[in-house]
Amino acid sequence: MELKERLMELGLEGFECSQMMMAVILEAAGMENPDLLRAMSGLTGGMGHGGGVCGALTGGCCILGLFTGKGESEELEHSRSREIIQEYVEWFGDNWESHYGSSRCQDIVQGDFSKCMTVCFPMIESCCEKIMDMLTEYELT
Repeated sequence: MELKERLMELGLEGFECSQMMMAVILEAAGMENPDLLRAMSGLTGGMGHGGGVCGALTGGCCILGLFTGKGESEELEHSRSREIIQEYVEWFGDNWESHYGSSRCQDIVQGDFSKCMTVCFPMIESCCEKIMDMLTEYELT
């Protein structure tokens, strides 16, 4: 199934931005983690639907952290973890923040959360593609 179709399917199932992104990346990596998808719901709608920082930005950082961060006391984070995440943040700023004038969900949807699927969907798809490219580029999967 193509990325766009899968994202639409997830949206119709009631998942939102950061959850949709995490779901498709986990699936691409052959992983499942319903608890992580639940946790990602805290980022949707600009963190708890408060209109704050876009879930595609925060969610993308979480996804990259999943593949590069420290998860156990004996484990070390990827040597370039922070650089990789910062690259995504800068890419988001160049491609989306500059387009909408903000990285805040409320500003992107102009205060109308009913626009999320139409306004945000192209952004979510683009962010997933960027993350998949980065996971390949940095040999993280």
